[in-house]
Amino acid sequence: MRVLLIGSVKPWRLEASLERAFRRAGHSTLLLDDRRMKQRVGRALTQRWMLRSAARFGPDFVFLSKCLALDLDTVERVIRGRANAMWFQDPPWYTHVNRPDIAHIAAVGRLSAVFFVTGFEAEWRELGLPARFLPAAADRDIAPVPPDPAFAADVTFIGTGYDPTRAAFLQEVARHARLRIWGGGWEPWAHALDWGGRPIEGGEFAAACSSSAIVLGILPAVARGSTTYASDRMWLTTLAGGFFLGAGTPGADRLLLDGMHCAWYTDLPSCIQQIRHYLANSDERERIRANGERFVREHHTFDQRICNLLAGEPFVNPLDVMEADVGRLAPT
Repeated sequence: MRVLLIGSVKPWRLEASLERAFRRAGHSTLLLDDRRMKQRVGRALTQRWMLRSAARFGPDFVFLSKCLALDLDTVERVIRGRANAMWFQDPPWYTHVNRPDIAHIAAVGRLSAVFFVTGFEAEWRELGLPARFLPAAADRDIAPVPPDPAFAADVTFIGTGYDPTRAAFLQEVARHARLRIWGGGWEPWAHALDWGGRPIEGGEFAAACSSSAIVLGILPAVARGSTTYASDRMWLTTLAGGFFLGAGTPGADRLLLDGMHCAWYTDLPSCIQQIRHYLANSDERERIRANGERFVREHHTFDQRICNLLAGEPFVNPLDVMEADVGRLAPT
């Protein structure tokens, strides 16, 4: 199958990672970075370039990302008569559809055959999008690396500093453990937090995960009330050798199991309690970390997700399948 992907060509971004998975599955691919082209030649020429490139390639399937540099007419013409899907993995910004970028993403999503989201699918459907749940995933090439003293910490958080509630949470965590933060946008809190001063990706991301006892996940305020929603950092961290401690919402806690693949907390006090417990129990922490890495590598990489994308099929939780198999094999 010929698969056209529209999105970032940066190696560790969603679209480039998906392209590698499609190629491993034997598909021919073309990845077109609309935003990079817009920076080079402007928006008008980007539309012509996209239409000409897509027509020349003749895809059987089109994967859409945000398409922020494309006009809606261009998107419609590219996908016309072709199987397609969109996968939105950002926080659930459906309540911010008056923002121009979110309004554009929602409009592209309405054009798509399936608008896969990592949570809040009912809310997106109420906005007229063909939303279907598909949890985020990670590239199978991500792997643990040797610890690096430059990234050493008891607890590490990797993410963008756009949410004051998350900053307040981290400041309290920092009172109880040696915390390091990586990502952009933390300038307002640089005086109160040990911030690395920049985003990290690829090998540096893996080094931060492998060099920290615990890698923390915190839901942003916009995801309040979530069930299945979880950031892709859950999967990235686990494959990169990190022990993941995240917010255990009813739904996300069925993607990975507490004490088996990762650890979950329910609020700030339970987070601090979990941090204390796992800092004091390194053998238990390593057992969970290694088991989590094996499980994610087997069930939650892009190599598994491309089947959902191509067929438009709903996600089936592998844990549910395993439990059903155990039930069928149980003696009566």
